[in-house]
Amino acid sequence: MNQISTEKKKQIETIGLYFEKELDLTPLTARILGLLIVASSDGLSFDQITEVSCASKSSVSTSVNLLLQLKAIEYFTKPNDRKRYFRASSNHLYLMLIDELDEVNKGIDIIDTIIDYNKEKKVERYQQIRLIFREYLSKHQKNIQETLDKISAIKNN
Repeated sequence: MNQISTEKKKQIETIGLYFEKELDLTPLTARILGLLIVASSDGLSFDQITEVSCASKSSVSTSVNLLLQLKAIEYFTKPNDRKRYFRASSNHLYLMLIDELDEVNKGIDIIDTIIDYNKEKKVERYQQIRLIFREYLSKHQKNIQETLDKISAIKNN
């Protein structure tokens, strides 16, 4: 990544590694997202992203298009400038929490199915552990929902 301080490169790498794992992104896509998160709100042009990432235009294009589809980034134009500029979406954290809440809800549905089945069949083995895990998921669900509500309140002001 050219023309970026060592400190920023480390931040981009750390953010990239996180998103690579959490969002199942390719290394380049995750690092582009990291780059746009640490970049100023003025955004970066496609050429700047290509230059900084040291990747081919084709690879950058694929990554940028994926991030646009995921709504992790957005583009805008500047007056008297034909280029598109990219920046991290103001909604990317909110959308991540929505996905997380969906996964937690699926987990609750599955654990409820197992608990109900075991009650019906009178299987006691590990039932207490399942109930503890169900309680954990419920607390996690509540925490995510409260966080989403706080973010929504900020966005609506």
